[in-house]
Amino acid sequence: MSLALRLPPFAERPREAPEIRSSRVASWLTEASTREPGFAARIMGEALAAINRVSMSHSRRLDLTEQYWKAAALLWPRLEHRFIRASHPLQGDDLDAAKAALKLANELSTSYKRLLAHEAARRFRFGGPRRLVALVRRAFQATSRVLANSYLTYSPVPAHTWYDAHEIYMFTRERKIHRHAVTIDQPDITLERLYTQSLLLALANPYGFLPSQLAVVLHYLDENSHLAKLTPVPPVHRMAKAVAIVPVGHDFPPFSANKGGNAEGTKLFLLTFDLAFELQEQIRGIEAGATLPREAGNDPDARHRHIALLKRLLRQWAIPPARQFNRLPSRAQVAMCAGLPGVWHYSRGTQHSPPGVPPPPAMTQCQVVNHTAGGYALRQIDPTPAPLRVGDLIALRVEGHEGLQVAMVRWFRNTLAGAVLEFGCELLSDAPEAAAAAAENAPDSHLMPVLVLPEEALDADAPAPQLAAPAGAFSLEQAVSLRRRSGSGFAVLTKLVEQGPGFDLYEFVTVT
Repeated sequence: MSLALRLPPFAERPREAPEIRSSRVASWLTEASTREPGFAARIMGEALAAINRVSMSHSRRLDLTEQYWKAAALLWPRLEHRFIRASHPLQGDDLDAAKAALKLANELSTSYKRLLAHEAARRFRFGGPRRLVALVRRAFQATSRVLANSYLTYSPVPAHTWYDAHEIYMFTRERKIHRHAVTIDQPDITLERLYTQSLLLALANPYGFLPSQLAVVLHYLDENSHLAKLTPVPPVHRMAKAVAIVPVGHDFPPFSANKGGNAEGTKLFLLTFDLAFELQEQIRGIEAGATLPREAGNDPDARHRHIALLKRLLRQWAIPPARQFNRLPSRAQVAMCAGLPGVWHYSRGTQHSPPGVPPPPAMTQCQVVNHTAGGYALRQIDPTPAPLRVGDLIALRVEGHEGLQVAMVRWFRNTLAGAVLEFGCELLSDAPEAAAAAAENAPDSHLMPVLVLPEEALDADAPAPQLAAPAGAFSLEQAVSLRRRSGSGFAVLTKLVEQGPGFDLYEFVTVT
């Protein structure tokens, strides 16, 4: 099997010959690494792009690529810190840094794939498969970095990334090196395991992660990805849960078998039964008080956050919900406001703001991309887009729909074209109610704005009513005094449903 990778062509007459002298490149990279991280990523990416498009000896390209790899390894943590703090949609310097980080990662991937293609084409090879394994390892590591930068910036994965990753893995299977250890001192880390980690990361719906969660998931995959199994043999029940299809020969990631879909050509099957079982046991242990991993944090809410993340991974890897409704295209206009205070204000309808309470922020304009009964995919089109975070509570006024809707942001996708952000939101309520609450027996001066998502009075199977309160205001199983339009009363918070930026969402029951 030959490697048919999607590599850029060589330039016959480059406008300016790139610097390829090893000592000059080394000193330039050292100096560039001291610059602002976004600027450093941009100039390194541009220089490496020029190198990738000129012909040179294999040994020189390998030397230069390794130099760029080491310099970039020092740059990634600085860029990640920037992305974790950035608001979305990305704008200005943050947008430029995201583009530069993706370009640098993609050019590193291109460079290693070019080296691998050359090595794979050699007719004679001495010393066993060590050089080939080393290059495949770097190619998979570079692919992982491309994916990480895409997910951290909520940006599309560059074209051909998945096509080439699938192609390289099938090449290792044909050469029977896919289970070859990448280093002598790490016999359990194989080429197949590196590829599997990227597949599992893509299956975890990474565009819905908080930026800080990506590192936690990557660490979890380092420890547990060996429990997932890749096979070309179709399982007996192909629509079963804990089965994903890897579409070899196509430029897109794996997808859960129970979600349907069909890809022509060769397929691999990713089985996650053992991984799901281990994940369930870990969740039970942490719920029972087991020690949290260091990367989960040590603040008071760390245990709840980590359990919620593990349950989400379990759902995505083992029991992903099959889509119940087709997505319907639309171009309806939407007015949106983000954050609990703004949602509370707009839920009051035409009532004036109470004395001393600032007016709500202005709603910004969005456009519906598509929708289902459970939510919307939206695109911000406002000249001054509202900053958003995954998990934000938002109020929506949708053209053609009466009343206010409340939803939660579930995923982002920056288009990297200007400051355009697409995002998905899950509907929580069509009838939000602005209310006020305080701890039981607290004076009226302690009342704070809360949002009630009421139950459907005529539906016995409807979920329990929910209450969104400022983050940290109340605790589970606490009794609160609740002032609603229908009157005053008491409620007990029975279940913590969600924790988002600036709010906690509880189920509650009323008491008399």
